Amino acid sequence: MVPRKSHHKLLTEILKIPGTLVSSYQLQETVGIIVKIEAEQQQATCPRCGQKSQRLHQNHWHLIKDLPLSTQSTYLRVNRRQFKCDHCKKPFSELLEYVNPKRNYTKRLAREIVGQVLDSELRSVADKNDVSALRNSNDAKRCRS
Repeated sequence: MVPRKSHHKLLTEILKIPGTLVSSYQLQETVGIIVKIEAEQQQATCPRCGQKSQRLHQNHWHLIKDLPLSTQSTYLRVNRRQFKCDHCKKPFSELLEYVNPKRNYTKRLAREIVGQVLDSELRSVADKNDVSALRNSNDAKRCRS
């Protein structure tokens, strides 16, 4: 099936990830739905000096696990772009509001899993969501933020 632009718009509305647009998707039988999303903005703010930059330095593609759509596992294919600041002259990676740094799952998936853990047993929730169990209370605290 060839994805149509109307499907992209519908998936963008369903995902509800502010500042992003769905550019493509594919259904892989053994994996689930892989949704490629892109930032609406063509710039990012430098964390050092606060200046905005449009100067793209590198692209870093990541596969981020998200909440399932229907019964399908869902992954976001995300370009976490690296920019070069015109003011500081230093490269920096854009911040993605929907995923914590150095994580391969969305904040909302983490919140959902924490909610399930509070109502259930840790190991069964981890197995159900195809993720590893949290290693310590610091991971649980990060999930809530």
